[in-house]
Amino acid sequence: MKISSKKFGIIITFVSLILIEGISIAGYQTSTINKNDKKELLSIEKMEKQEEIQISQEEQETLDLINKQRRDNGLKELKIYSKLQEVAKLKGEDLINSKYFSHNSPNLGTPFEMLENNNIDYKIAGENLAGNINPNKAVDAWMNSKYHRENILEKDFEYTGIFVIDSPTYGKVFVQLFMGIK
Repeated sequence: MKISSKKFGIIITFVSLILIEGISIAGYQTSTINKNDKKELLSIEKMEKQEEIQISQEEQETLDLINKQRRDNGLKELKIYSKLQEVAKLKGEDLINSKYFSHNSPNLGTPFEMLENNNIDYKIAGENLAGNINPNKAVDAWMNSKYHRENILEKDFEYTGIFVIDSPTYGKVFVQLFMGIK
C-alpha cells in the first residue's frame, strides 16, 4: 500500500500531537493609548460594575491554575471581565468552526482587532491559545513556553477572559485573553 506524502504528513502530525499531548501557541502585544485618542479608557468602576459572570468548570479551573501561578510569583490575581469572556468565546468557536489554529483569524482578524471591534479599550493586551486535553496540561504547557509564561506573569494584566471548547483535533481548545487598563 502506497501512502501519499500529504497523508504521511497528516499521520506524523497526529502522532506527534498524541505524544506531546497537546499544542500551544502564544502572542503578545502592547498598545498604549495616547492623549489624542478620543476613546475613553475604561474606568475601574465600570469594570467592577459588570454583570455576574458564569463560566464553566473547566474555565474556572484554568483561571484558578493561572491565578495560582500569579500568586506564586507575587502578582495580583486576574479577574474575569465579561466582555473579554465574550470575545474569548467568539475566538474559540471560530477556531473550531473554521478549522484553523492561529492568533490571526481569517474571519475575525487579530486578537487586538477583535477587542477593538467589540469596543474593548485597553492599555495592554495579549492572547494565549492551547490545544490540549485538560486545564492542568494546558496551563503546564503555557508555563513551559517563554511567551505564554510572559503573558501569564505580565504584571500589567488585570483582567482575563477564558473559553474552553471541545475540539475534534486537540481534545479541547483553550482561549485566554488578557488586558490591562492602567
